[in-house]
Amino acid sequence: MKGDIHLPFTFFWGGTALSLSSYGKGIITPLMKHLRISPSKTHLALVITQLTVFITLNLLSLPRLAPTTDEEKHFLYGQMILDLDSTRFDDSKMPFSALNALPQKLSGLLPAGALRTFLQTLAPARLITLLFSTGVAFLIYHWTRELYGPHAGLLALSLYTWDPNLIAHSMLVTTDLYSVGMALFSLYFFWKFLHQPGWKSGFLSATMLGLSQLAKYTSVFLYPLFLLIALIYYAPQGLLLLREKAYRPILQSVSRFAGVAFLFFLVSLLLINLGFLFNRTFTPLPAYSFDSNLFQTMQAKLSPLGNIPVPVPYPYLQGLDMVRDRERTGHGFGRIYMVGQLRESEGFNGYYFFATLLKMPLAVQGILLYALFAYVRGFRWATFRQNEQFFLLPALFFTLYFNFFYNAQIGIRYFLVVYPLLYLLAGRLLQPWPQITRPQKILGGILAVYTVLSVLSYHPHYIPYFNELVWDRRFAYKYLADSNLDWDQADFYLDDYLALHPHARVEPLQPRDGLTIVSVNALVGVTGEREQFAWLRDNFVPTETIAYAYLVYDISTEEFKKVFP
Repeated sequence: MKGDIHLPFTFFWGGTALSLSSYGKGIITPLMKHLRISPSKTHLALVITQLTVFITLNLLSLPRLAPTTDEEKHFLYGQMILDLDSTRFDDSKMPFSALNALPQKLSGLLPAGALRTFLQTLAPARLITLLFSTGVAFLIYHWTRELYGPHAGLLALSLYTWDPNLIAHSMLVTTDLYSVGMALFSLYFFWKFLHQPGWKSGFLSATMLGLSQLAKYTSVFLYPLFLLIALIYYAPQGLLLLREKAYRPILQSVSRFAGVAFLFFLVSLLLINLGFLFNRTFTPLPAYSFDSNLFQTMQAKLSPLGNIPVPVPYPYLQGLDMVRDRERTGHGFGRIYMVGQLRESEGFNGYYFFATLLKMPLAVQGILLYALFAYVRGFRWATFRQNEQFFLLPALFFTLYFNFFYNAQIGIRYFLVVYPLLYLLAGRLLQPWPQITRPQKILGGILAVYTVLSVLSYHPHYIPYFNELVWDRRFAYKYLADSNLDWDQADFYLDDYLALHPHARVEPLQPRDGLTIVSVNALVGVTGEREQFAWLRDNFVPTETIAYAYLVYDISTEEFKKVFP
């Protein structure tokens, strides 16, 4: 059961959560001063408390979280990057994973001892992701506060820190949270740049955009989104110049726009090359061996132009091609499952709407729906153009893309990039804080308590979280599976269960009576043969779960003989 990776938290875990508040204050208070934030002491205490609770929930969950399906590969690629080798062995592993591998690399500089041993495990690698996610949480607070005020910032921060899906993926060595965070950082600094134009703010925005390309290929879509946002932002000035036929200012504006675009292009190009270590940069396009139809077609159409040197590293473009091919063909990620249906190399329309309906806390869904309703009702083009489009347009694009055009629908983690963007809008509900009535505040408090209780009811198992629409957790598999429920994270709990029940059998090859255990993904046919466990799925009811990822069937001899005389 992946016993080759151990998580020795015991010698350092005890005082961590208790000391987080003092550490948080020491870090966040200077950061707020640097960002020219001057909140009251109570407000500052609430921010620190929220972040402390978020970190603590993750820390308390980590010791019993087995390595998930992809973590070892992400960690390995991070090690390779630090060893100056960016050669691909997989499609989606990215240079950002070097951050997770850094503690192990640094351990080589230390003498033998407990600290060195600890740094060589998966635990500190996971803590790097947690640290990054905490920074993303603070950015959510800071941006919302700048837009709508301090109470709005606290609401957005609360929605982030109590999102069970974000908690779940903030403690893993994967790039899902890096993708969420870098998209948010890129959009925030682009917003700052357009409001305060200058080479300094432009370079910072371009840097964030370039770095986002090293986190996950989802960030490629930020380029057209940035262009669309800029065009909308400057539309009034452009239309005015066109109406006045001011051709010289128009040419000057186009020239400046082209200069800024070229800056963003150069910075991105440099950072992508640095991240992938200039691995075979300027390889001619005909020398690439592509898998996907899209890239093969592109290569064929450009072949008459000769040996075009590609100014990005070979593994960067190679990874894009591999991701595209995998997503279109379904190679490598099993079957897609929703509400008892299995599909191969084809997604379900509206998959992430359905997944969100079940895996986002109900109170949060209510808040978001009301925030969208209130925004549409009071829509103002000027404020949308200046502010909201920076997060609403990306949210709309990714919502449509992942629900209707993306085939590799193997878990809510791909859709997490949308959630923080919506939490920014939700914060707007508290912008008119003095006008919020006492009954509204009481309702907000009730929703907050309900959300906390719902999320904590799954502690420490946040990956398989389902809200109360799935009341009996034994049957969550009837709706969704894959990394929504079972990502191999519960293997330590399975080992404990088998130690107490040595007569139990895990996924037997033939039907049998007695204590039988089967993983969710094997039961529904996401992995293995589709009908391997149809005998179990169609005839018996699970009596309990093991960390919600394994189902336990206690089948008596009499029950078994009724089905198999």
